[in-house]
Amino acid sequence: MEFLACPNCFGSLELEAPRRDGDEIMAGHLRCTQCGGTYVVVRGVPRLSREMEGLTETARAFSREWSAHHGGTLEQDTLYGRTEEEDWELFKDGTGLRDEDLQDLVILDAGCGAARLTRQISERGVKAIIALDLSETVDAVFNRYRSVPNLHVVQGNLMRAPVKLGRFDLVWSCGVIHHTPDAAGAFAELARRVRPGGTLFVWVYAKRFNPFRWTKAALDRLGLRRLSDRTIMRLSRLLAYPSIAVLEVYRAVRSFPSLGPRGPWAERTLRRRGLKEVQLTWNDALAPPYNSWHTEEEVIGWFRRAGFENMVPIVEPKVGVRGTAIGQSASDAKRRVA
Repeated sequence: MEFLACPNCFGSLELEAPRRDGDEIMAGHLRCTQCGGTYVVVRGVPRLSREMEGLTETARAFSREWSAHHGGTLEQDTLYGRTEEEDWELFKDGTGLRDEDLQDLVILDAGCGAARLTRQISERGVKAIIALDLSETVDAVFNRYRSVPNLHVVQGNLMRAPVKLGRFDLVWSCGVIHHTPDAAGAFAELARRVRPGGTLFVWVYAKRFNPFRWTKAALDRLGLRRLSDRTIMRLSRLLAYPSIAVLEVYRAVRSFPSLGPRGPWAERTLRRRGLKEVQLTWNDALAPPYNSWHTEEEVIGWFRRAGFENMVPIVEPKVGVRGTAIGQSASDAKRRVA
């Protein structure tokens, strides 16, 4: 309740008629003290989704994708080919924070997905981390991590994120806002949640050659949106087989000394990939109705317009950028990420 807000007017919420199970509130009603809007808590999760604003299909697509992940149909030990250790390295590179810097911070994971990273963050002494997601995967996340006292799961639309404005020390959103109808608008909404001196990190698809991008565009013209999510999942598996074959040819060509990779990102593109990883990547590209691609300069412009400074792009994978919200505490945040 300390962090939640009405997604309609961002007023404070009051809990009514709660039903508890130990320390957890499993059911109840949330009423806005400002506009009178009412919301529910179901199976331990506050359901604070305002009108979906065109995101109903997105929620359904990712609900199926993450259900498949939790059920073992897709990757298990890795996610998009990354181990948990690699996830953590990406988090540290993206935020510039060390483990000791996380002590007592309040963090928003905007678009938490399977919440693997959310759980890792919660173990570093943070005061609280809000795992916000639009999809029904919030039920699996709650059931898996309900025993973690500082990890709180909320279902909501980040275009109207149901959390208090200017409240968070760190807002993290990796691979999410490019799946909304308006990535710049989603960024602006997240920026409003960062306290003065706090940090915002976003990662979006880079505007560069991408076979997934062009394939989706072609399939959209052929009526991809008329297919069910289940059919798209099967199509993703079919596309995974030739993709792996093409990747092996690419790896062979780049094995010649004159064509070898330059830099860690190029080296990563040459690693072997499993069928389930490639299927997940294809489904992530095809299933959501919205995908957008952006340049580093464009994203840095979003930060500037939102009143941020100290923008730092991570080298790879592009496009990931962090910035500091301008305010009285900005110098403290600068010292922390130096």
